[in-house]
Amino acid sequence: MADAGANRRGIAALTAAMAAFAVNDALIKAAGQQLPVGQILFLRGVITLCVFTLALAAMRQLGTLPLAASPRVAARALVEALASACFVTALVHMHMADLVAILLSAPLMMTAMAVVFLREQVGWRRWSAVILGLIGALFVVKPTPGTLDIWALLGVAAALFSAMRDLMTARINLAVPAVTVSFAGALAAIGCGLTVGLNESWQLPEIVPAGLVLVASLFVAGGTYLMVHAFRGVDISIVSPFRYTLLLWGGIAGFIAFGEIPDGWSAFGAALIVASGLYTLHREAVRRHSFQIPPAPR
Repeated sequence: MADAGANRRGIAALTAAMAAFAVNDALIKAAGQQLPVGQILFLRGVITLCVFTLALAAMRQLGTLPLAASPRVAARALVEALASACFVTALVHMHMADLVAILLSAPLMMTAMAVVFLREQVGWRRWSAVILGLIGALFVVKPTPGTLDIWALLGVAAALFSAMRDLMTARINLAVPAVTVSFAGALAAIGCGLTVGLNESWQLPEIVPAGLVLVASLFVAGGTYLMVHAFRGVDISIVSPFRYTLLLWGGIAGFIAFGEIPDGWSAFGAALIVASGLYTLHREAVRRHSFQIPPAPR
């Protein structure tokens, strides 16, 4: 069981990461109207790799780069690259709201994986809170049967890979710096972009789409770094539900970029999401209190 402070740190990091990813999603979707997916993945990977290299140099941790080739870090990087490829491909062809609804099934997947692989103890109350958050997400985005096509299936794959990535992050030794883990992910993204690009026709990007990818890369670099911190040394089943804040940040990004205004059902769904998060924190406090109470004298 993780320290309460570590869980609070994970929650804050995950919430900030979701905000960064929401901005990235809007920018990438706009750039995807002019650039192929593989080229976007490659360019974003190169830029984020440069950012993480500079960060490692500034922190005097370039000597940790060999750790990026360790089995657990490399495996996580590969899964992260697959998640990015599936997500960006689906994002270009789907409405952001529908894709976010599918992606937010990841916390439920990860909670189940944490129980099976990490043997975390999750009671029915916390299961109910996670499911309530998922129901709230469906109220917000209101996915329709028409979204269940090949692109939606790619969205499901992105959710599954995202859950696997976060679970694998929790298994990486804390001695490996978060920036080094993020560096490995960016390197894998470059390779993934080149692989996808084998079936594409790349072009010299114009200023606007290139600028969109550049800014998006900075946001995704920050979000990736925060995501690594969010799931290290924490109870995954406690931190994971706060991925639902992506709906709130996504709503803000959607309004600014596309003029989207949430309706009454969306507001109701957002309330369910917030309620599930608050209840998860309450159950965490109750659980810790029960561990701190000394046994009664005999």
